[in-house]
Amino acid sequence: MKRKQFLYRFSIVLGIFLIFFSGGNSSRADAASASAYRADVASAYNYGLTKAKGPKINSEVYTVSDAVDSAISAGLAEIAQKGPKIDAWDATCLVFGDRITDSQAQYAYESILKNNDFLSGGSQGLNGISDVSAVNGLVAIGKDPTNVNGKNLVANIVKDANNPASDYSIVNDLEALSTGSYGQASETARTSLTKKLIGMQDQKTGLWNGFDKVDYTARAILALSMNTNQPGVADALNTAVKAVINHFYQKNGGFADSSNTMYGAENAYNDVIMTNALASAGVNVYVPLKEKTDYIAPVQRVLDQHLVSAGNHAILIQQATLALEQARFTSKGGKGSIFAFNQTDAAKPGEIVNIKDAAIAKKRSIIRSSISDPQATAAAVNDAINLVDKILVTYLSKLRADSTSSAAIADRAAGVKELNNVTVSHAAPATPVTPATPVTPPTVTNNNVTVVNNPASSSSASSSSSATSTSSSSSVPISTPTVSGKPVKKASHRSIVYALTTVKLYRSSNFTKSNLTKTYKKRARINRPMFLVISQQTNKQGHAIYRVKDMNSGKTGYTLSGSKYFAHAYYSAKVTRIKVINPKGINEYGKVNLTSKKRHVKKNASLSVRKVVNYGLSNRMQLTNGRYITANKKFILATKIKKSSQNTRPSTPTATTTGTSTSTPPTNSGSTATTATTGTTTTTNNSPSATPTLPVALTNPVVLTNPVALTNPVALTNPVTPSNDAKTITTTISIHADGATIASGSIKVSSGASAFDALQAFAQQQGLALTYKGSGATTYVTGINGYNAGPAGTMTGWLYSVNGTEPGSSMGAYTLKDGDSISMTYNK
Repeated sequence: MKRKQFLYRFSIVLGIFLIFFSGGNSSRADAASASAYRADVASAYNYGLTKAKGPKINSEVYTVSDAVDSAISAGLAEIAQKGPKIDAWDATCLVFGDRITDSQAQYAYESILKNNDFLSGGSQGLNGISDVSAVNGLVAIGKDPTNVNGKNLVANIVKDANNPASDYSIVNDLEALSTGSYGQASETARTSLTKKLIGMQDQKTGLWNGFDKVDYTARAILALSMNTNQPGVADALNTAVKAVINHFYQKNGGFADSSNTMYGAENAYNDVIMTNALASAGVNVYVPLKEKTDYIAPVQRVLDQHLVSAGNHAILIQQATLALEQARFTSKGGKGSIFAFNQTDAAKPGEIVNIKDAAIAKKRSIIRSSISDPQATAAAVNDAINLVDKILVTYLSKLRADSTSSAAIADRAAGVKELNNVTVSHAAPATPVTPATPVTPPTVTNNNVTVVNNPASSSSASSSSSATSTSSSSSVPISTPTVSGKPVKKASHRSIVYALTTVKLYRSSNFTKSNLTKTYKKRARINRPMFLVISQQTNKQGHAIYRVKDMNSGKTGYTLSGSKYFAHAYYSAKVTRIKVINPKGINEYGKVNLTSKKRHVKKNASLSVRKVVNYGLSNRMQLTNGRYITANKKFILATKIKKSSQNTRPSTPTATTTGTSTSTPPTNSGSTATTATTGTTTTTNNSPSATPTLPVALTNPVVLTNPVALTNPVALTNPVTPSNDAKTITTTISIHADGATIASGSIKVSSGASAFDALQAFAQQQGLALTYKGSGATTYVTGINGYNAGPAGTMTGWLYSVNGTEPGSSMGAYTLKDGDSISMTYNK
């Protein structure tokens, strides 16, 4: 027994030693720059280090709440990068954030099966640490710890709880058993362990003794906070909290035991664990714990050490993220520990986001799969999409009514299962129609691609291809292979935007006067209110809306979405030069996290930019001198943006052996010139002022049963221009990507034209490269000027709205009215 106690004490000391010295150097270095770091928190708000009532800096006020949100996002981003190495604690962090993917949950599950001694066939790990992490991870991903591949992990913990191997086994076993309700034996063990832990509390000091009092006291407080219904727990917690503040709390916001010269010094791990524990016990760790001006809040100390940034020990990143998630939960009125899955609802917000994402992914999957499925009719596709919407509404209602994390996790899992079971019903195969005029049939698939190159670049194509002329009045699509573009990065589900005009914030998605909480008036650029977009949805009134958080006040609510109301607050385009517009100027920094201040730059100064660097939810700009500045549009104005080149951007957008529809506007003389090359089809526009036209749909479409590639490309004809006799309508179109407007203007189309018809005509007018798949209700825009949609399941792609509202149908199925305004936005 003595040997076993020696081993566990040695292991704990070694673990703290490794954590302290692997992350301690960077922590001390970060602490040294904390003062400079807070100097420009408006730009560095990813860890925004002002206090809750902090000063107004550069026309923006950032609170501890903002800083915690941003730090949590940074921690989750670091965890997500682990990929297949994600473990149980990582999964727990992700669940209490706003998203965990199916693949991440599977990685965690495989890690638990492999690394937990009991589940892998060994004996219980040292002090039950492996078991407590395994139970938390299993419950977080919706698995039952009482039946893991036929093994009952809870029963194994109960067995140890009845005869704890050490003092640490008591807190670990109690925490594990308190994650849920696992039967009478588990509840009996919880009661017994709670009594033992209360009995171990020093009656004089109110703390728990051990070679590291700070760590063990924190673990004891955390375990007891999950059992507040047990006798004596409330009094024990009150006594412990007061003792921690009196004996351990430091002016810098950290925690140390001055009576222990060997193990009592402050370290990052103890700061994190104690912050988590106090928040679990209901303490507001966002503010100093003593009413003295020279004391710093515990959360502030955690933020100052940058524990969630790259380069820190994985355990520190995990535990710091969990501590901040617990602190956020408590600050919003939550009671108890987030690890008490059957008592608190801390995981509910993330599960709501998850099921919405699953519904969006399913809709995209339905549309994309229907493109290559000739038996999937437009009606069947619409039915499937409507069914997805119904399932989503049903489970969102359930989730919002859930009062515990366990219930939310279970409902989300059930909802996703139903969504995954939605399929498109098949119609009978269409009977092939033989074309009236024999022609050499082109290679045609269900995927249509229209490529209209910039007139300026058409001349080069003409020099290596043959030109042909024709005056026929109809057009037939022909096939030509295209070259794949470069891969698109996966999108982040959150983004920071600012209001372009007056916007209103509602407390619920039901937009009524009684639910209106605040109206934000239209402001000058440097004073525009900023919001964190939490999610997107359609409300009962049929409006496309955002759920947002005010970056100033922290208030959350719902507002209308769309480019009419909001724009990205950070530049992401290829900016090469900027002008400082903030009246108080900005700072240049030596590091991308905006630390190591180099100099202050005054308003109206012009700076040359090397590149835009992504940094969490915000972006930075690296100057040509190697220094970094904020990319916030409230502080700077892009005066020069590198235009996309047809030689650098894929001029033949991503597709594989897809049909290409080619059209040529009339020249001044009425003739046309169409050039074709292998792999691309381009259109030469000799008359910039020519009226844009639309291809005419064939009255009897030809169904090609055995497609054959054309030996000699067929010269295509002019698409028909709406004549003066035909009724036409006018619509305006704007296209936005990477924080910049690619093109905007108006276009005339025939009455009854779809939104996609207008986009095609506009692309022709502006010389844009447009790619798409499907037709009618299955039309899907895959790329514009090289900005291409990501793979199925990602959030990368083109979103459209009409008059500020996102319709619930494809562009090909939306019929325009005269005066409609279409906005295309690339979601990256």
